[in-house]
Amino acid sequence: MSMKRIVAWAISNSPGMNVLMLALMLIGGTSLWNMRREVFPAFELEIVMITVPYPGATPQDSEEAICQKIEESIRAIDGIKKVTSIAQEGSGFVLAELRSNVKDVQKVMAEIDREVDRIPSFPALAEDPIIQQITFRDAAIRIGIVGPDDRSPEAEWKLREVAEEVRDDILALPSVSSASMMGARPYQIDVEIPEATLRSYGLSLQQVANILRNRNIELPGGQLRADGQEILLRAKNKRRVGEEIGELPLITEAGGVVLTVNDLGTVRDNFQDTTSVSMIDGKPAMVVNVERAKTEDLLAMVDAVKAYVADKTLPPGYKFEVWGDSSKEVRGRLALLLRNGFSGLLLVFLVLTVFLEMRLAFWVALGIPISILGAGAALAWGDQTLN
Repeated sequence: MSMKRIVAWAISNSPGMNVLMLALMLIGGTSLWNMRREVFPAFELEIVMITVPYPGATPQDSEEAICQKIEESIRAIDGIKKVTSIAQEGSGFVLAELRSNVKDVQKVMAEIDREVDRIPSFPALAEDPIIQQITFRDAAIRIGIVGPDDRSPEAEWKLREVAEEVRDDILALPSVSSASMMGARPYQIDVEIPEATLRSYGLSLQQVANILRNRNIELPGGQLRADGQEILLRAKNKRRVGEEIGELPLITEAGGVVLTVNDLGTVRDNFQDTTSVSMIDGKPAMVVNVERAKTEDLLAMVDAVKAYVADKTLPPGYKFEVWGDSSKEVRGRLALLLRNGFSGLLLVFLVLTVFLEMRLAFWVALGIPISILGAGAALAWGDQTLN
């Protein structure tokens, strides 16, 4: 059908075209109203990171024992564009950048996992490799939990508990799927045994570490089949807090007396000894970073978080500090878009009115909102966002 015939058909069927126009505007307006809003489109970088903790190692040890071996094992995998290693004290990292034409990132990750598992010569003290795809998410808003001006370990524990409670509450909000802690030191269990005690029982710190490692485990024990049922067997002896670690047996004396970790030393739940300090306005603080996933609406997320902060009652001496609200920029851009669109439509209508009949100018100018709303319907159909 030629363009002339289409135009002729539209002119001769004006009621149908009016209904089509109203339907298009209604669908487009509804689509724009319900469309997800964000600052920039979310995307995932195709980078796979392999992390191997190596406690006590120097950067040179991490490079030779961790990074170089991983590089050699994964370099030949199809789909990897570039490999970058980072060796630091206590761990080694390898970043594998994938080619842009890789369709299945998970398949490449599985190949990397298999190749890394085949490396037989990692150091004995090196921990299991951690393989993950790096995903960068924009922070929607940041919530600071400011505690009393107290630097004692007990105050840090209390601040951490309050901050984790806030994080868990935020994660429970329907419009939030990701929230992480900032300024929080990793947990650590300290086992301290005096040197004189070790010598009296003929032990070394390395031997104590090996005993704890071998006994603090959880292993599958196979299956037990009976008539009409199947029972899974597991050896569960995994301890996760200092009080439980202190109950693990270390040695058995000649008389049959079993001495535990608590009998020989002290066990404390603690934090890793790092040089980082987290403060807001000079007071100890921790931050909950609320991150937006690809399928979430930024404005709805921020509104839900702000409502939670307004209703949440913290313990005495604690308060909230909110900043980094990226929804302000989105609201400002949307408001600017509406102002410019309305101003442009009004100017077009006025100019057309000067040279054309008012009724004709109205219908010509109406093409602008119809086009915009029609584009909104197309964007929604393509699962796009307002950004």
